[in-house]
Amino acid sequence: MTSSSFRTRIARPLAAAIAIGAAAGCASVSQQQEVQIGQQTAQQVDAQLPMLHDAVVDGYVNALGQAIASHTSRADLQWHFAVVNTDVINAFALPGGYVYVNRGVLSRASNESELAGVLGHEIEHVVRRHSVKQMEQAQGANIGVGLACALTRVCESQATQAAIQIGGAAVFAKFSRGDEIEADDGGFQNVIRAGINPRGMLTFFQKLLAEEQQSGSGSASAWFSDHPGTQDRIADIQRMLDQTPASQLSSLRTDSQGFQAAKRRLAQLPAAPPPPRQ
Repeated sequence: MTSSSFRTRIARPLAAAIAIGAAAGCASVSQQQEVQIGQQTAQQVDAQLPMLHDAVVDGYVNALGQAIASHTSRADLQWHFAVVNTDVINAFALPGGYVYVNRGVLSRASNESELAGVLGHEIEHVVRRHSVKQMEQAQGANIGVGLACALTRVCESQATQAAIQIGGAAVFAKFSRGDEIEADDGGFQNVIRAGINPRGMLTFFQKLLAEEQQSGSGSASAWFSDHPGTQDRIADIQRMLDQTPASQLSSLRTDSQGFQAAKRRLAQLPAAPPPPRQ
């Protein structure tokens, strides 16, 4: 598929998703519109990315994600969690409660708390409507065009199918460092409320940083491209851990049989397809 045809296929449903708001000349995005946008974008993501489609792994990730999301202020959303079959380390969230985690995250995670930290972070992006706020920066009749650009980068010549598969999250707008810090703060609390030790956020970020510094490129690069300021955020997470009573942390679980079963199942599956050449 050419870059042009891909951008066209993505942009049309996204622009249509807020046709009512645009016609009314209103730049605000309601929750109903947010969910519709997320649903339509998810259909495009599922069609364009290599999804894992394994009942054991997908079932576990969905159960963990649902458990975390159910303790947030947006538990009323119909949350959806899926695994992308690529070793590129990344995760991303769409409006309305659609969260994707790449196979590479599960492969690198050593325990449930590390995976939960990633999911809790992405869930918080949805809770705080970070992507929706980007949409709302568009004004009046231009909201449809602005939304398509924000969500898919259709206004950038490099938003190709290859870039999507390489980055794992290029279908969606990049968040600011401030957004990432907010997602870390809220994600930290999301994980605690789900009964999971948030230390996994720290150890997973440290693991990715070490891999990136050692190789300078490769599977971890997409994470740092789409999650700015990781090194400073590690210090912030350490601060939050230091401020959490040790007795509370010790009462929270770090791992589960479900996580280890999913890891064993993942190791039995065929290798992820190599990313396409750019």
